[in-house]
Amino acid sequence: MIVPISILLLLLVAVIVLIRAFDLNAGHAFVCVALGFYVGKSGFAPTFQNILNQIFGIFSSVHL
Repeated sequence: MIVPISILLLLLVAVIVLIRAFDLNAGHAFVCVALGFYVGKSGFAPTFQNILNQIFGIFSSVHL
């Protein structure tokens, strides 16, 4: 599966905002990233992918 670069950039921006706004230190950020990789390799990955696809589908269907 190829993740679009735009989603990766969005997640990177979210992590930077969390670090700056909520005083998330580098250790906490590393744990979040490690958890993301662990969940991505687990059996829960298809479930999370389906949920994310539905959420992004809702946002993409909204016309401003």
